[in-house]
Amino acid sequence: MEYHRLSKEQLEELHQEFAKYLAALSIDRKQWEEIKANDPQTVDLHLDQFSDLVWGDVLSKDLYLEHLSPNHFFIFECLEKTMNLIAVKITNVEQDITTPEGWQWLLHHIHDESVTFYRSSKDYDHDRKEELYGMIIKGAQISSDKRFKSILEFLA
Repeated sequence: MEYHRLSKEQLEELHQEFAKYLAALSIDRKQWEEIKANDPQTVDLHLDQFSDLVWGDVLSKDLYLEHLSPNHFFIFECLEKTMNLIAVKITNVEQDITTPEGWQWLLHHIHDESVTFYRSSKDYDHDRKEELYGMIIKGAQISSDKRFKSILEFLA
């Protein structure tokens, strides 16, 4: 297995895609129920293969990753060849920027002395998918472009 197995919640969310995966292997619902009842190793094999397909697809696209904490965050724009970073650190303020209220506070106090921004860009050191997957394993979350673009707008 190249990546890790999707969680039960993720698999439930992707149940239609999993059904298509099974159909592509000519496994219908009745056969899948039989496999689940009698062959746990084959179940594991299919879940692992499907998970690898999903991870491979997700990691091959442009995506955004976030690593958030109450007083700082890192937002990565992961493009084909380049990764762009916006990092924000909040000091001397009792705000939790991971909450909607804290995020709004940040947007309204973006020029305060207590808010520090860092920006950088870099090309991937080696395999892009491996690098992004490593970041996810270390706690980065896949997100939309919303936070990145809203901060970028203020920095422009």
